[in-house]
Amino acid sequence: MQRILLLPIGPALLLACIPYMRFSGIYPIEEAHRAALVILGIVVSLFWITGKFIRQNNIPAMIIVILSAFGLKLFSGPIYPSILIVSLFVFWILDRQIPFKKIVILSNILGIFLFPTVLYPVLKNVYAHGGIVETSSPSLEKISIKQQPSIIHIVLDGYGSSKILNDLYGHDNQSFHDELTRRGFQIFPKAITPFNQTLFTMASIMSGGYIDLPNKGDNPQHYRYRLGETITNGPTHQILRSNGYDYTYTKSGYAYVDFDNATELNPDHQWLTGLETSLVRHRPDLLADIHNQQLRSALKPENLQNLIPPFYYYQHLLAPHPPFTISRDGTSIKTSAVYLSDGSHYTKGSKKKQKTYINGYREKALYVEKALLKQLTDIPSDQPLIVLIHGDHGPGAHMHQESSSLSCLPERMTTFFAVYTNVASIRLAFAKYEKTEFNIVNIYREIFSAISDKTFPPLPSESRFIEWSAPSQATKITQEMLNSSC
Repeated sequence: MQRILLLPIGPALLLACIPYMRFSGIYPIEEAHRAALVILGIVVSLFWITGKFIRQNNIPAMIIVILSAFGLKLFSGPIYPSILIVSLFVFWILDRQIPFKKIVILSNILGIFLFPTVLYPVLKNVYAHGGIVETSSPSLEKISIKQQPSIIHIVLDGYGSSKILNDLYGHDNQSFHDELTRRGFQIFPKAITPFNQTLFTMASIMSGGYIDLPNKGDNPQHYRYRLGETITNGPTHQILRSNGYDYTYTKSGYAYVDFDNATELNPDHQWLTGLETSLVRHRPDLLADIHNQQLRSALKPENLQNLIPPFYYYQHLLAPHPPFTISRDGTSIKTSAVYLSDGSHYTKGSKKKQKTYINGYREKALYVEKALLKQLTDIPSDQPLIVLIHGDHGPGAHMHQESSSLSCLPERMTTFFAVYTNVASIRLAFAKYEKTEFNIVNIYREIFSAISDKTFPPLPSESRFIEWSAPSQATKITQEMLNSSC
């Protein structure tokens, strides 16, 4: 029994908790599971190897205890290592010798107690999040569709309206517009987004209605998982799946918008996952490489070949959204800012960082426009087809994540929207918006009205600015706000 008590089980479990401490939903939960198993394997191997060379049984266990204290200090804070240090000092005063055994036993007790407290809330959010979010307005309902055009749905995360890009970012995207128009796309210069945040906007689009805001007491992180579920399994997908659509997607690097029950094209074949590279301190280049690889992989022209109709292909590109790790010609940019932080989370009130944001955004926008046009040369031409290209919100160099009054609202709330289709009824449905305002919440309301016997009238345009840390707090954006200067 004493030998079992002196095994460093608790410290090993705490080290395995580190991936879950860093887990925020950006990466798939499977990456946290894998990282935890890798850490456990390293700890067991280290304990076994040190035990072969050091005959004192307590020393190998103490090595694991010290590693757990160091690891938790880096990724969680000083509480656990502080308890061990204070206990070590107290035991040493009482026993007049280094209390290896007592420290190992104490760390086991702490580890076994803390392990479920770390794991439970994470697993609850992921596996018991409560399902899709309802809408505050009429949403889509299941229908039988008369035509089954295949759908290519491409999201350019953070891509703004042409006016904003030209005026605030010095980026003239007229050549991008002209080439899309030449290829038969309809472009809508007055596209409006319903929310300033990705998950709320995309959940609204996939519901065909304005998504409900959380209650004041709701956990924001828990709610974001529900929004992710709505994006990938909401009313739009219930309709398409019930009508026999085959689902394919490319990995985005933002797990909330990645489908679980669909075929992933070009899956990663890398030694380290995104979550694992985020644990490797002082090597931001590793995370940048993974982001760039995912972006290049998603934009491969061959992704659009050999898809069996009717298909639904979803491609959510974290571009031109941060991180700004890729240049206009597709080469990597060295930077320490390799995370998805946007708006004031990126600029932190610094004019210098705001300028860096604008320059990085422009480079990434130029890259994704060129790569996307190349990819679209391979869209199928022998079947009914819809191609949707839009932003989920505008850029964020002048946005404060917690305040609409401190943000440039036209920058964030206007976006880009283009549609290609060879289905006459759908083209006609969108034609009326070519010179008028279009809120992208209505995308699938127009599509399903055009290809079924059911009519989903377009919802009146509404936009709300949500505070990041308190998403129950929202400011309704008026037309006057949208027309204001920045």
